[in-house]
Amino acid sequence: MMARERGGGMTGSGDVAVHIEHLARSLMQKQEDVAAEEQHRTMVSRHRVSRVPARHRDSNPDAYTPWFVAIGPLHNREDRRLRPAERLKVAYLNSLISRGHPDPTHHLAVIQEYVRIVAGREQEARAMYASEEVVDIATDDFILMMVLDGCFIIEHLVNVATARDEPSLHATPFGPTQLSVDLILAENQMPFFVLVDLIASTKLPEFECMGYPAPVLLMKLVLYNFAGEKGRSMSEELLAAEGVSHVLHLLHEMVTAARTSWWRPIPHILDGGWEQAVRRLVRGLPSLVLAPLLRWIAPEGRRGHVREDVPSASDMKRMRLEFKKARVRGITASVAAIASVMGPVPLVVELTDGDYLVLPQLRLEFRTAPLLLNLMAFERSALASAKTLSDVSAYMCFMTKLVQTAEDAGLVLAAEVVQQDGSAGNQSIEEVVRFFRMVGAASELAAGGELLTSSYLCVLVEKLRERSRSWTYADRNYYTFLAEFVALVTFVSGVSTILQTYAAFKYH
Repeated sequence: MMARERGGGMTGSGDVAVHIEHLARSLMQKQEDVAAEEQHRTMVSRHRVSRVPARHRDSNPDAYTPWFVAIGPLHNREDRRLRPAERLKVAYLNSLISRGHPDPTHHLAVIQEYVRIVAGREQEARAMYASEEVVDIATDDFILMMVLDGCFIIEHLVNVATARDEPSLHATPFGPTQLSVDLILAENQMPFFVLVDLIASTKLPEFECMGYPAPVLLMKLVLYNFAGEKGRSMSEELLAAEGVSHVLHLLHEMVTAARTSWWRPIPHILDGGWEQAVRRLVRGLPSLVLAPLLRWIAPEGRRGHVREDVPSASDMKRMRLEFKKARVRGITASVAAIASVMGPVPLVVELTDGDYLVLPQLRLEFRTAPLLLNLMAFERSALASAKTLSDVSAYMCFMTKLVQTAEDAGLVLAAEVVQQDGSAGNQSIEEVVRFFRMVGAASELAAGGELLTSSYLCVLVEKLRERSRSWTYADRNYYTFLAEFVALVTFVSGVSTILQTYAAFKYH
């Protein structure tokens, strides 16, 4: 009896020991999973996909929301307006596989390979998003989402690069245009490494003869979609695919790099001739002479009340500055490419020959505001350790200060540094003013008042401010100086007359 009890007790102890070991192993596994996820999250935390803060989103929610296709887990793909794209994803998966495998009996094996690849990097992919966004998504659902979204993007990029018709996409009103916007939304991104892995496992006969490695091919396809041939040629100048977090990150890299790689300034004197340069010099000579003189003789009290902000377009006109749109020689970006709305040389702002402010031609259309707002949202979400991470925000902050009134809008439209599609006359001018107020508010929220002084525009801004100071001194003191000078001449003339009269009487 006691033996049985002792034996039974030993059995009970063994069960407890097994249970404890099971719990310990389970806890250890959870600990390892969390540690691995946190490690992945730390590696990609710089450019993680997250929701745009409410204070930015509330002013223009449509600019951050997909209206045709949801990519990634942040937007509900069951939304009625997004359902057609979900069906289109399945069709694009089939057409992508069919490119290299015309026999449908091979399709299952290809899909299994896609699933296996994504499953192997699920934790890394989840780490690209805030944990609260993906914690409730089951493993199977997450993997299928990555496969469908990734294959849809790749098939669309290949169609664009090969000029292949997409009848299902064009059947949706504004489908292609809206898709080009949805793919660059800050909240609508997926890990770039998943796209690389998927395209590496896809047979694409159209590109086999080129011999590009999968990461290079993907970057060229994405860049061509953004900016045509000019974009595709930039793949060697940008960071390697391993350093790209998502499609919006690559777009930002391309736009900021284009400012220096596409822009080759041509001296205006060579372009316009010496006669124009001489005429400008003669026209501005009185002001160039008077401004420093008046600044030197102006009373101290008057010197302190000079506006330190960037002058507006109308102010620059009074300062005898003219606007000139940047031009480049060579291949131009396709108008259908979304980056083309930022002009042939995005973000270029330069002061040439002292009298010309060179700016890219910013085309205002359906895609412009979402493009700029989401590029700035990306800059806000990224760590500010790289100098280029505020370039778009700085450019828009500068343009907002340049265009503040209807007069300013009229000047930039006349100079063609801003182009308004589909509008004319006063309506166009009012829309331009509204656009810069709306986008400018986001740029100021992005980095505050010190944005320009710490950006690539800092030297230019200081030159413009210095010129503004000189012209302000001249403007405020010119007539005072003139009146005082006339009074002085009158006084000297009067004294001279009195002395001459006195000398004449004395002589006689």
